[in-house]
Amino acid sequence: MKRFGKKSCTFSAAVAGALTGTALTGAASAQVQAQVQAQAKAADAAAEDGIYLRLGAGASFAGDWEQDITYNNTQAFPAVPLPDGQTVDNGTGFVAAAAVGFNYMDGIRTELEYRYATTPVDAVTPSDRVGFAAPSNDDVNAHFLFTNFYFDLNNASRFTPFIGGGVGGAFVENENADRDSALAYQGRAGISYDFGAGLSADVEYIYLRTNDLSFGPNDDAFAPDGPSVRLDGDHYQSSSAMMSIRKRF
Repeated sequence: MKRFGKKSCTFSAAVAGALTGTALTGAASAQVQAQVQAQAKAADAAAEDGIYLRLGAGASFAGDWEQDITYNNTQAFPAVPLPDGQTVDNGTGFVAAAAVGFNYMDGIRTELEYRYATTPVDAVTPSDRVGFAAPSNDDVNAHFLFTNFYFDLNNASRFTPFIGGGVGGAFVENENADRDSALAYQGRAGISYDFGAGLSADVEYIYLRTNDLSFGPNDDAFAPDGPSVRLDGDHYQSSSAMMSIRKRF
């Protein structure tokens, strides 16, 4: 009995030692696996860090303009009541963009963007002629230069939602070919799809607005041989749906 008891104790100790060794081996293996996964994740993040180019196009829906009219006080006008304002009905236009940016591995992107938008003018209605709209075949053309930032909401799938915004300058030409510039700012949100090899596609909504625009000279700059009127009192505002292709290098 004593001999049997001694063998039993020896066997139990051996089993306990084996179990302990297995547990330690398993813990070490799990730790190594976690380190490998962390290193792989860091490598993937580093691979996403770099310069990218983006090209995009889409539809632009510019808001109508409510403008005040100021007449050139150095010129003669007919002795009839003249409208003191007008409404410009803007139609659905086209927008195109090109940008160069930098993608940081923490889900932040910054970029410099140029955008062009052209919008047909459907009609111009003087403020004193409600119900009368003069048809127009002219366009409103705008050039924008933005510095943008984005926050990519990274996840395990190929789809990545993002939000962003930007600030910059707008250079707008109205239906009469008069030009003005103003501060511009925008907000944007969308989703991107990763094709792999640094190539992705973005679909996004963009809201853009500028400060008030003024087309024509100041009161003290009117001249007999200059423009007859100045149009001011409204801003450029648009909503756009745009699709872009982005290539990271």
